[in-house]
Order: sequence, then C-alpha cells, then structure tokens
Amino acid sequence: MISVVIPLYNKEQSISSTLQSVCDQTYTDIEIVVVNDGSTDNSAVVASTYPDVRIRVINKENGGVSSARNRGIKEAKGENISFLDADDLWDKDYLAEQVRMITDFPEAAMWGINFAEINGGQLIRKLTTGMPEGYRGYVEDYFHMHGRNSDLFCSSSVVIRKEVFNHVGNFDERLKYSEDTDMWWRIIATYPVAFYDHYMVFYRYDAENRALHKKMLLRYDSPYVVDKYQEKQWKEKQWFYQWINQYSAQWIARYLFTDESQREDAYIAAKKVDYSVIPIKYALLFKTPYWFGLSLYRIIQKLKEKR
Repeated sequence: MISVVIPLYNKEQSISSTLQSVCDQTYTDIEIVVVNDGSTDNSAVVASTYPDVRIRVINKENGGVSSARNRGIKEAKGENISFLDADDLWDKDYLAEQVRMITDFPEAAMWGINFAEINGGQLIRKLTTGMPEGYRGYVEDYFHMHGRNSDLFCSSSVVIRKEVFNHVGNFDERLKYSEDTDMWWRIIATYPVAFYDHYMVFYRYDAENRALHKKMLLRYDSPYVVDKYQEKQWKEKQWFYQWINQYSAQWIARYLFTDESQREDAYIAAKKVDYSVIPIKYALLFKTPYWFGLSLYRIIQKLKEKR
C-alpha cells in the first residue's frame, strides 16, 4: 500500500480537485492522509466531507508544511509514502507508474517523475532536468546537475520508502522554503534514487496561498541551517559535505548582495559555512568589508554571464 500524505492549509478552493486527482488513480491500493495544519478557512470541512472512505483527515495546530508532512509520515500505514501538495494534481496513471518504478528500480529509496507548471489549466512551463528526454532509471550525478540550476524532484512528484526517514530524519520544521529540497539532499546523499522524465504531475501556479508568490527570507531557507550538516554522518560523505557548503555559500551571497534588508541574516548564515572545504573566494566575499565583497560578487557574476 502507498500512503498519500497531503499537507493542508487554507486551500478550500483547490483541495477538492486535488483529492479528485488522487481518488481517480488507476492504482487503488492507497490510503489518503490529509493533515489539516490549522486552516482558518473551510479546507478541513471540504476534505473531511469528501466522499471516499480512503481519506483520513488529521487535525493539528498550525506548524508549517514540514510539521504537517512529518505528522503525515507518523500516521502513514504504508511502507511507501507519496506526498502531494493540496493544490497540485496527478495524472490518473501517476501512482501506477510509480509502482512500476519501485519494481524496476528496487535499490532506490526515492522515485520521482517529472512535473510541469499550469496556470488556469494551461501548460506554462515544463521543468528542465538536465537528463536525456524520456530518461527512466537511476540518477547518477544529481548534485552536479542541481548545481546547474536543474532539478528532478518536487514535493508532489516523489514516492519515498517510509523507513528512510528513520535514517535521514524528518522534514526540517525550521524551514518555510526549500524544506523539500533539503530532504532530497539528505536522501540522495545516502541512498540511490530513480527518476522518470515524463510529465505526470502538475503544479498549479495560480493556486491560492502559494509560497512562491511571497518574498523569500533567508532565515527560513535551507542555507541558513547549513551548520546541521556538520554532524559526523554528513562530514564523512566528503563530496556531499563540500557541495552543501559551497551551494549554501552561493545562495547566502545572493541574499547578502542583492537584498539589503537581509544583510544581517546573511552574515549570521555565513558564519555557519565551513570555508575549509570550498574555494577561497567565498571567504573573501563574507570575511572582508562589505564594499570589497560586493565588488568581488559583481565580478564573479559578470564572469558567469560570459560563459
């Protein structure tokens, strides 16, 4: 059985169609765990009165999407968990294909299928993955691809073995953004994963209460907690430890030199980076006077544009 975990917060206009896309799945051995994260609208009422006996609604105080997903993991009865945001949609054969992926790539701990963005029901963007078109198999070099601004997984397009969370931990409840990516990093640094480049998940750009429509604050983004990766289990994965520090430094620099209002938080985050494993330019960006770091940052950006 697959447990479908849906975190729900103020999505009364979207949740019905999201639930319908789950109930219409051609693979039917599922349970649907809706975690109502303290919604202040009628979201919980819509979900709890939806006519499908496979739906369970769990009510909790508001704690954020990571808290809701973690509660869903705890409540899930299936050995595999599929997450779906309360405003996204699945193709009717999505879970059937995920079951085939689980069978075909049994060594993986996470399986992903490509996703696209829609607005008003119309396709507006297909996600660039860096993989060959139609690729279906194990992912060999995720971190190199992610560094080139491509990504393979989103919170509504993965199935994960439940036991994995016992080893890599749950979603980080300090984060409001990139909490899913932070989880993918921990899983991919520890286990094989598989991916299918076929669009079967649809991210509704126009849904209410979308996080992407709000200003991102560094204090709630993954680079702000980079120091958690200084634990032994991550330091021993030297290639990953170096990557996570460099990736975080790049994003901290972007916050620091492009948004004056976040300068203080950027300097706090910069102190959490391990500069001994990344190029010296990052130490120069953060440990020199601001005017010097800004000049260096602008030079680095111009050199990138010329590549």
